[in-house]
Amino acid sequence: PPPPPSHLRYNRDEVVLEEGMVMNARGSGRKPAPRKRPNAGDGHRRLTDARSASSRTRNTPSRTSSTRNPRGTRSAPSRNTPSRNAQRRRGPRRSSKTSFPLSFPSFLASSTRGRRILIGVIAFAVFLLTLSLVFCGHGTKTQDESHARGSYSVSFTTTGDLIFWREVADYIDMNGGASAMANIDDMLAQADVTISNVESPLSDNESAPIANKDIYIIGRPSAIEGIRNSGIDIVSLANNHIMDYTGPALQDTLNALDGAGVLHAGAGMTEEEAGKPVETTVNGVSVAFFSWTDIIPENYLAFGDQPGVVSARMNLDDACRRVREAKETHDIVIVAMHWGVQYQDHINDNLQREPAHKLVDAGADVIVGNHPHVLQGIEFYNGSLIAYAHGNCVFRQAHEFGHTHESYVLNFDITDSGIQNVVATPLYLDDTYGIPSIATGEQAQTTLNRLVEISEGMNTSFELRDDKAYISPQT
Repeated sequence: PPPPPSHLRYNRDEVVLEEGMVMNARGSGRKPAPRKRPNAGDGHRRLTDARSASSRTRNTPSRTSSTRNPRGTRSAPSRNTPSRNAQRRRGPRRSSKTSFPLSFPSFLASSTRGRRILIGVIAFAVFLLTLSLVFCGHGTKTQDESHARGSYSVSFTTTGDLIFWREVADYIDMNGGASAMANIDDMLAQADVTISNVESPLSDNESAPIANKDIYIIGRPSAIEGIRNSGIDIVSLANNHIMDYTGPALQDTLNALDGAGVLHAGAGMTEEEAGKPVETTVNGVSVAFFSWTDIIPENYLAFGDQPGVVSARMNLDDACRRVREAKETHDIVIVAMHWGVQYQDHINDNLQREPAHKLVDAGADVIVGNHPHVLQGIEFYNGSLIAYAHGNCVFRQAHEFGHTHESYVLNFDITDSGIQNVVATPLYLDDTYGIPSIATGEQAQTTLNRLVEISEGMNTSFELRDDKAYISPQT
């Protein structure tokens, strides 16, 4: 019978792609694979048989030998010994390991089996790509994916304790939920991110007070209006009063915050929920926010499925580990700490400075402190900012405890170049209800002078003007 058309001819022993193709790229170290034949038995035996058959044709022409035509493909197998001219045109015979029965484009164009192989390779590549995307999509973001690229800037505002209880609650009852923060809400709302400490649960449910506690605090639920109007974005809940009326009041607080779109960390209805940091993106910049308390009343810690707060004091090494991991996947890491000794103007090195420095060394960019209810110093350490205590932001306390009516709001920018534009604006809380206003004149000067004094030795430089303190690291 006449030989088959040239476009259907190929070597039946093996199919090898040409040099330079993906399956046998020069230098890749991968050997050409034998073409799989249907119902041919064991693959290793086929490869051995093909190599043996190829080696038998090295020295003598065979019936399956073929010649190259000018187009680069093999001509039909000849039943007779090739002519001397054909051998001269063909040139030196290659070994079977480097023989190329068909060029890759010709093979695909001329062979149904070749097209099937190509389709199989493409399908397998798509499968691998899809698998990788699935695993990458459900995993933790890498540093390159989650960190901002190029220059960036995010403005922050931080405040002291918000306690909507006692005289503040009376003021809210008379003037509405937004009234307690009305004098400062415009100032707080100007930043990209405003952070505060909500220390009183927002609930009317006093049915389940926690045992063995001297002071119980619960705030008016309508105070959420003042929090929302002030543009507060994130609140810390890890403190020594948020669980005064246990799970029911805490759940009311979480519901109120969620309803107002305020993010929160430090307390939750389970241990897992309480320990989760806030993770958000602002201006294309990823931010992680942790909240921990060192002041831990009995039965306050979240455990398993039990509600409560979380503490860094219980395991500072673990807190540092979590900060370190967060810094690997976020541009900015901020830690809120509830710590120190109440009514003490000067910080405690053991309870505050040492853990603060460890957290900064782990990767914290800013540490926001509260609990003492009075001002404490501001420190620059290793390029990070530590505000040890802001004082009360909304709360009425008798002056006999100290300077509880003095406070400040801290503004700063975090950029790709570091922390910049740090400004402290003093507040004064009125003597009747504890409602804050921006301090001016002599009162502002008194508060700022105190802040300068208690920040001595903290690598901080102050410039007082326009009733504000402009703060920078000492040079």
